[in-house]
Amino acid sequence: MFRFDKKQEVFEVGGVKFGGQPGEYPTVLVGTMFYNRHKIVTDEDKGVFDKAAADKLWQNIVDMGEVTGNPYVNQIVGETPEAIKKYIDWFVELDDKTPFLIDSSAGEVRAAAAEYVTEIGVAKRAIYNSINASVHADEITAIADSDINCSIVLAFNATDPSVKGKLEILETGGTGQSKGMLEIARECGITKPLIDVAATPLGAGAGASMRSVVAIKGHLGLPVGGGYHNMASAWDWMKNYKKKFETKEEKQAIYMPSDIGTNLVPQVLGSNFQLFGPIENTDKVFPATAMVDIMLAETAKELGLEVKDPNHPIFKLV
Repeated sequence: MFRFDKKQEVFEVGGVKFGGQPGEYPTVLVGTMFYNRHKIVTDEDKGVFDKAAADKLWQNIVDMGEVTGNPYVNQIVGETPEAIKKYIDWFVELDDKTPFLIDSSAGEVRAAAAEYVTEIGVAKRAIYNSINASVHADEITAIADSDINCSIVLAFNATDPSVKGKLEILETGGTGQSKGMLEIARECGITKPLIDVAATPLGAGAGASMRSVVAIKGHLGLPVGGGYHNMASAWDWMKNYKKKFETKEEKQAIYMPSDIGTNLVPQVLGSNFQLFGPIENTDKVFPATAMVDIMLAETAKELGLEVKDPNHPIFKLV
């Protein structure tokens, strides 16, 4: 546990602060809704879903945020423009302040969402996910034409998963892009870049993903995070190991420590936000994250830093 010599930027979106020195602010937790095969969705193309179930899931993350002090963000995933617009409508009607990610596997859906949040006046709460090496010209235009000023900037380098490769993709480009991702983000009007270290599977650069947390914050001073749970979900050994157990509950009990652990390791290294996966895991992720935040806050004080959030877990759970 340490402090960075480099000045650490702090960006505020929808009242949630991202960044800073380890221990100054609690870790931001991002839960995913409407993801592929999410059981509350009955028609992923038209965006038909169980509103009561969605309300309940969101209320749970709100409640856990109140209990632990960890800020939260909704990651809204849509398969079509029609679907993601319906999900956004539901969320901004339910919650009038919390930031949310607009996300999709399809660039045209993300672009449509960028246009839509601008149209309905909630772009300053929206976080684009993401500006990355595969971003297309029409998507860049859509972001630039929108009122969005915050985006995830993905440090994924398909040809070099090392720390050096991640920094290169951010600063100079590669894999089809002549510019670095941060330059593209600036040209799109992004003034609040949140760096995603692009967590890769075990054996394919997972260690570099962890080292990148320290390297990127130390070099750029920007907020850093990632979807670290993907390292556990893509772990082939774990997939086979779970087969030894019969019930769904047993399999989940075996798997979840690894899932949660993938978030705690980078958190100790200074990660500011975690895309922890399905929102259903809220009850498991929040207490563990708050525990590490308390440790970081205690260390921050010893290093001459100040805990700057009055709702930090150290003030609520100790």
